[in-house]
Amino acid sequence: MGRSLWMLLVPFVLYAESFVVAINPSSRIEKLSAHTIAALYLDKRRSLKGYRVVLLNLPLDHPIRRSFEERVLHKSRRELQRYWLRAHFRGHQPPKVLKSQEAAARYVEHIPHAIGYMKESIAREHGLKIVYRWRP
Repeated sequence: MGRSLWMLLVPFVLYAESFVVAINPSSRIEKLSAHTIAALYLDKRRSLKGYRVVLLNLPLDHPIRRSFEERVLHKSRRELQRYWLRAHFRGHQPPKVLKSQEAAARYVEHIPHAIGYMKESIAREHGLKIVYRWRP
């Protein structure tokens, strides 16, 4: 039985994309918890250290977005769609979607209170401050 369960879980672990959450290097924030990141991305919290943050998402079909939603937000795509539909009627907006990790990195690089998730190598290329890491 234990072996059967392991065989079912292997595909999820193998296909999970590692990622980091990065912010502008000038930010005073050094580290964020998954709980805080989820609160921001689910619009339950809108600021950090007194500054309103700008949140960035990757396109719906991006594998890192899927990992981020499952591992940090703990929500499926369907749950998020329902969540944002209800939130829309309360005047809330989902995070801004950018076309690529490179675009997200450039945005975070130039906008002081922007937060985005991407591969660690891309965050490092742009000199971003890494405040959270997730690895399978």
